[in-house]
Parts: sequence; C-alpha cells; structure tokens
Amino acid sequence: MDDLKEKAKLFLDLVLSSSRAVAMTGAGISTESGIPDYRSPGTGLWEKMDQSVVSLDGFMKEPSRYYDYSLELYPLRKQAKPNPAHYLLAELEDRNFLRGIITQNVDGLHQDAGSGQVHELHGSLRQTVCLNCSALHSMDEAMQRAAGGQNPPLCEDCAGVLKPNAVFFGETLPTMPWEQSLELSRGADLFIAIGSSLLVSPANALPDIAIRAGSKIIVLNNTPTPFDGESELVVREKIGEFSSVVMELFKA
Repeated sequence: MDDLKEKAKLFLDLVLSSSRAVAMTGAGISTESGIPDYRSPGTGLWEKMDQSVVSLDGFMKEPSRYYDYSLELYPLRKQAKPNPAHYLLAELEDRNFLRGIITQNVDGLHQDAGSGQVHELHGSLRQTVCLNCSALHSMDEAMQRAAGGQNPPLCEDCAGVLKPNAVFFGETLPTMPWEQSLELSRGADLFIAIGSSLLVSPANALPDIAIRAGSKIIVLNNTPTPFDGESELVVREKIGEFSSVVMELFKA
C-alpha cells in the first residue's frame, strides 16, 4: 500500500505541475468495469473471438456472424459503468488539469463519467451506421432486433444493413478524432497512457509524437509497453484501485 500511495503521489505531482496534460486510454481502463480487454491471457477477447468477425471484409460477407458474437457480449457492455479511473480523468478535466482524452475504446464510459473532451479513435459501439444510406441508429435498437430474429438488423429508413459505428480491421480511423489527437499529442507536456499496450497502429505513434515534442510520459498498464523505458512513472497496479488512491490525495 505504501508503494501504491507513493506512486499515486508522484502521479498527482506530475499532473498538477503540468499545464497541457493529455490522456490516452485503451481497453485496460475498462476491464474493472466488466468489459474484457483484447490481449490478456485467458480473458482477452482475441482468445474467444475470430478476428475476422470485426474485419470489414468479414462483416460485409456475413454480417450476421458479428451479431451472433455480440449477442453474448452486449449485455456486459450494456451494464458496464465507469470505474474510478474514468471518474478520475473526468475530475482532472473538470479542474482544468487535463486537456482531453484520446481513447481507443468504443464503450462510451468516459462520457458516462462526465468527460467532455473525448476523441474516439475507433468510433463507438453506442451507435450503428447504415451501410446503404449512412444514417445513424441506436445500437440498443439494433441489438433488440437482432435478438428478436432480424439478423443482421436493417435500417428502418432504407432496409440497408446496420454496421456498428466502430472502426473494424481494414477501415481507416475517422479523420476528425485522429487530427484532434495529433494536435493534443503535439501540444502535450504530459502524456498519460492508461490501459493500452501501445502496440496498435497508428495510435501507438501518439506517445512518440508527444515525447519528441518535449512531453513527459506516464504509463499505467498491467503489462510492459514499448514506452516504459522513456516514462517518468510506470504503474502496474490495478488501474481502478490506483485511481481511487490518486483521487483521495487529489481531494485531500
């Protein structure tokens, strides 16, 4: 506990002494909210899911396969709530210590926690997009139709197939969030990477861009990352537990 508190103090000192802190989050920040990450041994989604299900080619060939998988996972996403790490970042933003969040996640938990400046590099699973007319629809409605037997669910406007409004393998990142993330990274004086392996391209270029621009870096992740050696602080603790200690110090 003493080591945890010392790391929390150092984390908070680095944040409070910065003026342009930016956070980048990956799946690891949401595991304590009940959403599995992708690569953890034994629990990662890639051990249970055929990655072709979330490739653009695979979806276009057989969209029903995606919804078959999602019907099992969707209840976990639906009931997931923000954990202390999400709330910590929202609090730091509210107090003007954090300029924004770059996230690789598609779960919407940062917004649920109250964060306003959230740049979703991989889109969101809160919505679907029609592959025919591009209309956006609620994922809840799409999943209800899939569960009721309409698989894949179809657009109510034109009967086109509904695809999750998230970036699948084979798709490019949405332009605006990527450009905003580049701008934040280039201007950061502290880059906080949370729950990300920092292995997935092109998002893994962002900490390097920040470092080259003179930023310090903090890494909170349960496994090593390529940027640990360049970091001011590396934390291997449970992210939610660590964030709770930071929040206690922050409000003391």
